[in-house]
Amino acid sequence: MPDADRPRDADGAAPRLRAVRGGAGRRPNSLPTPADFAHRLGALERQVEAALAGGAESAFPDMGAAADELLVAYAAAWRWAEATGEQLRTPRGVVELWLTSAYRWWWRVEAFGLERIPSAGPVVLVVNRAGTMLPYEAAMVSLALRLEHPAPRVARPLVDDWITSSPGVGLLANAVGAVPATVAALRRTLDAGEVAVIMPDGREACARTYARRYRVGAFSRTALLRAAVAAGAAVVPVAVIGAEESQPVWWRFEALGRLIGLPAVPITPTFPWLGLPGLLPLPTKWTLHVGEPLDTARYGAGAARTAAVVRTVRDQIRERLQALVTEGVRRRRSIFFG
Repeated sequence: MPDADRPRDADGAAPRLRAVRGGAGRRPNSLPTPADFAHRLGALERQVEAALAGGAESAFPDMGAAADELLVAYAAAWRWAEATGEQLRTPRGVVELWLTSAYRWWWRVEAFGLERIPSAGPVVLVVNRAGTMLPYEAAMVSLALRLEHPAPRVARPLVDDWITSSPGVGLLANAVGAVPATVAALRRTLDAGEVAVIMPDGREACARTYARRYRVGAFSRTALLRAAVAAGAAVVPVAVIGAEESQPVWWRFEALGRLIGLPAVPITPTFPWLGLPGLLPLPTKWTLHVGEPLDTARYGAGAARTAAVVRTVRDQIRERLQALVTEGVRRRRSIFFG
């Protein structure tokens, strides 16, 4: 990333970005984990053993406190089980739970610079698209903004029409609040005070071969950027590192894909050799790198009607995004451990 784009504090020094780990981030409702529950149960058992051993009369006064803690943990665990059970009663709840689990434990998402995303006002996040069949990176960025941002916001991915219209895949898209990548959908998202997540590449990014990994494609959705400029939105580049390796594509067959309503059918190290389970992404380590926002409001109200302004925004955001991607890959030490 060019030095001119890096944020500066009052002394002119570049501040350190705050890293947020998905596996250790803030948990909804502050419910204890099963490990916490087991720890408290173990503490109570040790108190009982000490009391029964004799000569440990001092252990008895603590028994009440330990029992109280155990009851509190049990009640919290019961509430967690009830909440999870309620969530599992609907297909959307199952998908949401699966995505959150993937965020925290499967890909162990770690975010850098989330505080750069404005807490209010129209915001459009521009995310690099991997060659996976589904845009998992858009879902993970949306979850990061909702779970880890200092001022949590709703982020809505704008995806290809075939994703939202497919019976099974549409359920996954609906669970993360995805909408078709149209100008009307972008305007509705920004008018509702939500954050829009877009990807420069169109259908051609689906099942893109591994040889073209981490290359930000040309903007095929300039109309979305024009709508962002018209809204005076802050356009923020977000690089996702790790998604490309989660489902490396050797070859792509577009003709076969068209027969079944997909942009292409991928050939990967696990698909079609393992059947449908071969489409399960690998547990690579993911990191998100948020760049400096590009404030389009400075161009004025009528800037969206000027082609030169839209081209400038497009070129600047693509350059910043590619710089973030390149730097993120350079700093990574391991595909599976980050």
